[in-house]
Amino acid sequence: MSTPAKNIETLSERIDQAIKEIFQMNLTEYQQKKVIELKEAIEEFHKEALRHLVRTIRKTEEGKRLMLEAVQDPSVYAMLLLHGIIKQDLYTKVAAVLEEIRPYLRSHGGDIELDKVEGRVVYVQLQGACSGCSLSAVTLKNGVEEALKTRIPEIEQVVMTNDISPGFMPLNSHVDEADLLDSGWKQGPNLDDIEDERPYYLTLDGVDVLLIIIDNKIMAYRNRCPHRGIPFTQTSIEQKDGMYLIGKDDVFQFDLSSGECVTVPHIQLEPFPVRLQKKQIWIRTES
Repeated sequence: MSTPAKNIETLSERIDQAIKEIFQMNLTEYQQKKVIELKEAIEEFHKEALRHLVRTIRKTEEGKRLMLEAVQDPSVYAMLLLHGIIKQDLYTKVAAVLEEIRPYLRSHGGDIELDKVEGRVVYVQLQGACSGCSLSAVTLKNGVEEALKTRIPEIEQVVMTNDISPGFMPLNSHVDEADLLDSGWKQGPNLDDIEDERPYYLTLDGVDVLLIIIDNKIMAYRNRCPHRGIPFTQTSIEQKDGMYLIGKDDVFQFDLSSGECVTVPHIQLEPFPVRLQKKQIWIRTES
């Protein structure tokens, strides 16, 4: 028998897949907007009904007890949390933000684990190798701290609980070119050929790639809009509210600093690991 957590995961994946398939259809802009409006209307209806239900249950002491028992179920907790009926504790808020930035860290060969939250201080462990960006571990940690402080203002400091040096590949570390090729890495352009904050497009063994340098970070994505299934062609990006936006139109736009779609959250560009060998950029398009 499936556990509740597995059931939730399956249902969530089913919803995400359905939304993804809808936006991969050849819909008009008007139809796409109506799909989004329908989704929002259904969610608002559920939210209002749940609020009335919770208020009714909590009118008695027995109802409050039953409510506390009900939220122990992951599916009930997730639904009430989704609609803002219950609030996350600080640890849960921090964990949620780290999950959002984890895909970016992993795309560069790194990862992060939440150790603990004490008062207004978050303790984390950075792991893996920062494969392909010129950031040091200290700068990466500062980026995590900035993301947490922006999303959770009550956080004052992020402390690393592990040694920041050994797990991160320095910019000038040398690996034999033959070893890179044997490991599935493909040679891309020279760093000098890419302008900051301007998309650079290339094709490696039939795979379309979009390279971008933002805030001294080198990132690579599959050059394909997940919604429309077509490549991006813009020669410049739009900066707005701290985001670096690219998209075929104003309906579906992606923040190239994270790869996330700002129109439909949880849909992301597919990232590729990148590394810098002296000034030569290498990209791995296969897992």
